[in-house]
Amino acid sequence: MKAEIVSVGTELVLGEIVDTNATYICQQLANIGVDLYLRHTVDDDQGRMAGLLQDARRRCEVIIITGGLGPTPDDLTREALAQVTSRPLHTVAAAEQQLEEFFARRGVAPTANNLKQCQVPRGGRLLTNSCGTAPGILLEHDNCTFIALPGPPAEMQQMLHDSVIPYLREQIRRVGGQELFTRTLRLCDIGESNTAQLLADILDTQSDPAVALYASPGEVRVRISTKADCEVEAMQRLDAVEQIVRERLAERVYGIDEETMEVAVGQALLAAGATLAVAESCTGGLIANRITDVPGSSQYFLSGYITYSNESKQQLLGVSDEIIEEYGAVSEPCARAMAEGAREHSGADYAVAVTGIAGPTGGTPQKPVGLAYIAVADEQDTICQEHYWPGTREQFKRRTSQMALNVVRKRVMGLV
Repeated sequence: MKAEIVSVGTELVLGEIVDTNATYICQQLANIGVDLYLRHTVDDDQGRMAGLLQDARRRCEVIIITGGLGPTPDDLTREALAQVTSRPLHTVAAAEQQLEEFFARRGVAPTANNLKQCQVPRGGRLLTNSCGTAPGILLEHDNCTFIALPGPPAEMQQMLHDSVIPYLREQIRRVGGQELFTRTLRLCDIGESNTAQLLADILDTQSDPAVALYASPGEVRVRISTKADCEVEAMQRLDAVEQIVRERLAERVYGIDEETMEVAVGQALLAAGATLAVAESCTGGLIANRITDVPGSSQYFLSGYITYSNESKQQLLGVSDEIIEEYGAVSEPCARAMAEGAREHSGADYAVAVTGIAGPTGGTPQKPVGLAYIAVADEQDTICQEHYWPGTREQFKRRTSQMALNVVRKRVMGLV
């Protein structure tokens, strides 16, 4: 099954907002084995939109459109679909009633432009929007299926999972196609080139399951994929390759699929019955934010200290004047003292501290931009690591937070 994506919106064409919808849809289509070769972005012009859809329908079986389904005059996706398919718009009474009830619960009446969201080209059907007012549209026409989704990401994602993915899976099965099954192993403490070297023979010779590497700041992902008639058959293949990868990469594998580093840290702490505190300078609260993004983190996360200034390091964590004066705030002694102070003040079993120079200014030849120290203290000892990550400020903060969490994970598991 071949598909194309059309993102609608003048604000996208002008670069006023980033098109995260298309990226998300691409990822979800890849996960079920739909082949995607082209992505398009078009402004809020019915003629240009219709021309683009007309061209796309000659190349593929599925066109997924995002945006242009709202109530304003420049929301013209439904009109463009009607033009391309020569199917007039009509109002779905049940959808109109649901919309009126939606507004009634809020004590207001829908305006005429709100009600236009209940229109669909003849022969099409509306897709339920559980997060907003604009339904989606699914329209099969001349061996091509048009699927229109709302622009707000939360609405689009929910509709994609509730209605679109199940529909596409069924179409793949109906034509006798095989479904794509994937598993992604997430790595830390190793770069893409070293990972490729350790897995060279697999990457060079493996065709089914296929193995590919993807790198991002602080992480490498090993994606294993296979097409199969059933899940049992696919899982057997994926399990076999995963075992080989784990044997070669060992503790560098910290998670699978959507298991982030903060999830892995939480699982390690829960398994050990241990608690954690955080002292942050250069990351400005990012580590604590990531930890508390995980539901249930209150079971193991006790305290977070954002000690950006020298004074706060001294007042909140007990870092001595001598350490600041002799070694500076960005130093191994300071990182150690921060971790030990956080542990002492919070009563946590483990405490992690980070201090560094995020840039783009503030560096010196002795302490360049990108320098970071990460310390973890527990009842046995305090360990500290020095790292150097040149790059943007955002990349530095992300890498530092990722590595800090990873050091905690490995410390709790007895790996460092």
